[in-house]
Amino acid sequence: MLDDADPLVDAIYATALEPDLWPAVIAQVADRVGGNLPALTRFDLAVGRGEVMAPRSDPATIPAYEEHYWRTNPFTLVEGVESYVAGWRPGVGARRDRIDWDSYLRTEYFNDFLGPQDVGEGLFIRIALDGQIATTLNVGRSLARGGFEASEVAAAEALVPHLARALRVGRILADAGASPDLAEALERSTRAVLIVDVRGAVRFANAAAERLLATRRGLRVFQGRLAADSPEAGRQLERLIGAAAGLDGQRVGGALRVPLPETRTPLSVQVSPVGVTRHPVLGGRHMAMVCVNDLEAELAAPADALRELFDLTPAEVRLAAAVFEGLTLAEAAGRFGVSANTVRFQLARIFDKTGVSRQAELVKLMMRLADGPGC
Repeated sequence: MLDDADPLVDAIYATALEPDLWPAVIAQVADRVGGNLPALTRFDLAVGRGEVMAPRSDPATIPAYEEHYWRTNPFTLVEGVESYVAGWRPGVGARRDRIDWDSYLRTEYFNDFLGPQDVGEGLFIRIALDGQIATTLNVGRSLARGGFEASEVAAAEALVPHLARALRVGRILADAGASPDLAEALERSTRAVLIVDVRGAVRFANAAAERLLATRRGLRVFQGRLAADSPEAGRQLERLIGAAAGLDGQRVGGALRVPLPETRTPLSVQVSPVGVTRHPVLGGRHMAMVCVNDLEAELAAPADALRELFDLTPAEVRLAAAVFEGLTLAEAAGRFGVSANTVRFQLARIFDKTGVSRQAELVKLMMRLADGPGC
């Protein structure tokens, strides 16, 4: 049983919010269980290939593995994938569970790849399985130290649920394309806000969006995907989402009107790119933010509140509104016809006046100030 105040457990959960901490954390896990060479892997069990994060390895070993040694790895090549997947459980395994010592010493994988890195025994911490894609924390041990002791295996087993939860939460956030601060701000918004993938599948919907969808006024979710009641609006929405969440690098936003049969005033829908950086093992996908405005509702402009409460200049209010819409600083500079340095300086002034230090915090502040905040 781990102490709730265990600093390693705290560090593991911190990776869910800051995935760049994973290399340091897996190194700490290796130290905890008596290993010296950790590698966090995400492999397709059917082909034995995938992604590797190995902070203590010689950088040259990664391309060597990807080019050749994955074919010789006796620990990732699985016969009978379906039965293996059916029996897969989170937990800890060791070299002796897969191959006996004498056979292991005769493998090319040991003689040409692991042995030269001073790795003899291995401990395999099974963290997650998505279909036939397995995420495992592999911990190698120096030849001189021999096999892992029962106490070291137990130490690894105690970490499994924490590693699994942190990885699961981190992937949810990566897929949603929003930081926890931004997600909280969107949830507080009185305007309907959704985050969807390139197919229109809904990954996040705040309370206002859920209420709107429940009324089936103009928009709805059909087979998990956001759709419009009007066929023409539906086709346009699909095109905008594809342009905002596409993979071609030219991601752009746009707006459309969704007619409502019972009123002359349509819903106003704004679709904006949500930038996601792909992270080894965690993954991450391009998303689109869909903000729905009911044009009949009375909305207070957050720009007025920012100007009155924080004495922002017109240029600063304009930039804050652009950040609120989801524009990057480069996009804002292009829209306003100013240099990147100018918008960076203006953003620094906005941070100083409002007391925030990140764009997500600024969005959160604007959400709270506005009567009907959104994109």
